[in-house]
This record gives sequence, C-alpha cells and structure tokens, in this order.
Amino acid sequence: MTTAVSITPFINVLVWVKRKVNEPGYDVRCEPEAPKVVQQDTVINYQIVDTYGQDIVFSGLDVSPPDVNQISPPSISYSGKLLTVNDANTYDGWLSLYLEFTDRTEGVRFKHDPQVRNEPEI
Repeated sequence: MTTAVSITPFINVLVWVKRKVNEPGYDVRCEPEAPKVVQQDTVINYQIVDTYGQDIVFSGLDVSPPDVNQISPPSISYSGKLLTVNDANTYDGWLSLYLEFTDRTEGVRFKHDPQVRNEPEI
C-alpha cells in the first residue's frame, strides 16, 4: 500500500512596478498584497506583470525575521521577471519579504516589503 503525498500548494503574486515621475523612488503593487500561507512547503511565485515600459527586474530577496528559517533562498528566472521561494510554514506569524529590484535603465537597486502571513494548520 502506498502513502498519499499532498500536492504542493502554490501562491502566485502579481507585481506591478513603476518609477515615480515627479519624485525619486518607485511604486510597487502586489496582488494579493499580503498572502496568507496555511500549508507547509508552499511555493510562492512573485511575477512582474507590468513595469510600464521600464526595464525593471528582480535581483534578490531578504527575509525578516531572519532567524525563523521559513523562506528558502530565491530562484530568479533568466528574464528576471519571476522570483520563486518555498515557505516552510512552521512558524505562526508575519514575515517581511524584502523583494529586491534593479532598474537596469537607471542602474538603481531598490526594495519593497510585501508581507506574508504564516498560519500553519494544526
């Protein structure tokens, strides 16, 4: 007899990034804004869907708090438009995922903090 293995859950987050026109900085919008993770080993995909004609890509990720060991190192697609991580979801609480972007036209790096809510199933 075989043991059934749960199918890996996925959460896809759409990301819009735009350089501000009349002031320094960037506007970043994520949908969903703060995903709620309820299953262990959930895959979270962040996908840049629009940069309004600007050459902006993912370039890294920082996680806070760093000592809870919930988020895997990121995998960034060759195009730079997709960033994927795995969430262990064994910690109940909020995580800050500082998405790192690079505006390749301007040579500028910047971060945005979409939070993730971990709520492990009991």
